[in-house]
Amino acid sequence: MNLFYLPYKKLLPSTRVCSFQMKLLASALVISTPSLYAQEITINPRSNMVLNGSVHLVLYDAAFQNNGGFSAGSSTVSFTGHHDTTESYVSGSASTSLYNLSITKSDYGVALKSPVIVKNVLAVNDGNLYTDSNLTLRSDASLTARVDVVPAGCSIIGKANVERYFPAKRSWRLLTAPVTNSNTIFNSWQNRGVYAAGIGFLVTGPNPTGAAGNGLDYSQYNNVTMKGFNYATQQFSNVLNTKVAISQGISGSADNTGYFVFVRGDRDPANTTAGVVNTSTLTSIGALQTGTQTFTASPDATKAYTLIGNPYASPVDFNNVTRTNLAKRFYVWDPTLNTLGGYVMIDDTDGDGTFIKDVPLSSQTKCIQSGQAFFVETLVNGPASITFNETNKSGSNNNLVFRPTTPAPTSVGQGQIVATLNLLNADNTTLLADGTLVQFNDLYSAGINKEDALKFANTNETFSVMRNKVSLAAERRPALTLNDTVYYRLTTTTSRGYQFVFDIQGLEQTGLTGILMDSYLGTNTDLSFWEPTVVNFAITADPASSTMNRFKVVFKQSPVVLPVTISSVNAYKRNKNIAVEWEVENEINIEKYDVEKSIDGNTFTNVNTMFATAVNGSNKYEWLDDNAVQGNNFYRIKSYDKNGAIKYSTTVRVTMGEVEAGISIYPNPITGNKINIILDNHLAGEYGLNLTNLAGQLFVTRKVKCIAGNSTYTLNTNHKLPVGIYNLKVTGPDHKQHTYKVIIE
Repeated sequence: MNLFYLPYKKLLPSTRVCSFQMKLLASALVISTPSLYAQEITINPRSNMVLNGSVHLVLYDAAFQNNGGFSAGSSTVSFTGHHDTTESYVSGSASTSLYNLSITKSDYGVALKSPVIVKNVLAVNDGNLYTDSNLTLRSDASLTARVDVVPAGCSIIGKANVERYFPAKRSWRLLTAPVTNSNTIFNSWQNRGVYAAGIGFLVTGPNPTGAAGNGLDYSQYNNVTMKGFNYATQQFSNVLNTKVAISQGISGSADNTGYFVFVRGDRDPANTTAGVVNTSTLTSIGALQTGTQTFTASPDATKAYTLIGNPYASPVDFNNVTRTNLAKRFYVWDPTLNTLGGYVMIDDTDGDGTFIKDVPLSSQTKCIQSGQAFFVETLVNGPASITFNETNKSGSNNNLVFRPTTPAPTSVGQGQIVATLNLLNADNTTLLADGTLVQFNDLYSAGINKEDALKFANTNETFSVMRNKVSLAAERRPALTLNDTVYYRLTTTTSRGYQFVFDIQGLEQTGLTGILMDSYLGTNTDLSFWEPTVVNFAITADPASSTMNRFKVVFKQSPVVLPVTISSVNAYKRNKNIAVEWEVENEINIEKYDVEKSIDGNTFTNVNTMFATAVNGSNKYEWLDDNAVQGNNFYRIKSYDKNGAIKYSTTVRVTMGEVEAGISIYPNPITGNKINIILDNHLAGEYGLNLTNLAGQLFVTRKVKCIAGNSTYTLNTNHKLPVGIYNLKVTGPDHKQHTYKVIIE
């Protein structure tokens, strides 16, 4: 390792530039060495010190005086040694911005005598850090500072400023200030009532009297935008006075409070207008909470939910916290869902450390972020609590929060249904709104108990599973059997387009099919057991279309499939020719077969006729096409029975030689619910498929991944579409779009 060592003893005044006491009026020192040891650093006015890259700057019983400019890059500044804060401190007339700050003082500690900003990690490994209200844990669009594990015997003494950055997204949030002995809501999150671009937010409500009164800000609507939670009533309570401490306690033990707040940007009054939004950073002011933090939860299982705020200025792994009489489950508010956010349930029912979500595409993980609040659930009547320890901290910062497996199948019918609700926009784009989870396993009971997770009502659309008149985010029930029914409940809808996505996993059974029933339209849609099924629907001005129990999924016996006359068709190259083979079973009353050929997959002509030769049982037939063309050759078999009925086989394709890039559809017209799409000499990547009618109404949307070359994909419409002409738009990985006519008969 290359080390740049500064002398331990102070040098003479004439040589103090070498010991980083910069006296030049306009100078800059750039340091790129991996590690650097110093006894004393002084940056004079109009001078600059730059740590280039990831330098480790170690100050041994030393002071850091910054009167000029200091750029930390992605470096770590470490204070170490034995002496007290008379020699180990940060001071100066300029604010000092650090990437990582590390304190390892076997005796006494380090004092911050001037403003210090930490961007990434604050680590107090040994000794104390005296903040003197000069510490800021920075949060911005790319990074949020965190406090690493604080060992026993170490302390962070004094107040700090803990920031939380919010992108430009109007949404409700579950928040907390991870501090004790705090300033008021007004002085902290409302920035003392002062407007500064990108700082603080507006807290509105009825009868606002501002800085001179209750602290509430004016808005033309007087809507309440900040609420606390009362577990005795299981209700949010309006915050109508912000001249109170943002954290209700002052002891340093689990003092922080959780809130439900509406963030629409900074304190610009224009943000009270719907649709107006900008970025903002909230600052919580108080002493950092360290050490063990124990929160008391509701002792009443019938009033089971308690709002808890993460006590640390650091992410915490929920898997590692200590729970007493609490489910291994929590609820958060994900601001990225829908237009104003929505609840997400996360739990680990089997205790294996793997968590699942009722909204799988939510960005929330098992880690609770700094400044995030969440709900926990009491199991049975009796004392309940949740305890956080320093070792529960995690380095998993997840800015998306602000900006899993099921029990292993052991028999047939054990798996899950993940149902997602999307908002479907006029341009066919979607926005994730909500979701539900149903799990089937013989380990679960048929009734409602603590294995099932209750659904929290969202501000906007709420999608849940109904069981025994209870609305659930996750339902656990015994293994799937014939005639099982999942009842869905959809509330708080508006007149617009919506989309369901049903992803069924591990439930495939011979003779069983899943059907989505729409009581308003009177339609039944078959659900695939092999790939997600997308179902678009609309809520209209007709009140019946918004009936909350409009949809259910029923598992029924699959229709009996009668013996197929033509059981298989195959075509393959034979030298320069193409052999066409087909196999027939139960060849009863069949008179003859036509071999039909097409070069585009749409228009077929008869190229050969063969009469049936078997009276009973099965038979095989073959015909050789000695007029194969370069490119695509499509074949199908047309059968005639003695009563005049005609049936067609599936269509097969053989490609001869090189084929020009292109897309073709077969058969066309379509009589069933499957559209075969051939992509020749195409690029590798993801292709988007959208099927609309001539009025632009979207019926099917899919995204498929294809390898380079030739591919065939079957687009299943899930049910028979109305007769008519449709447009199939194909969007390639190069973003080029092509539209093809599809005729449904």
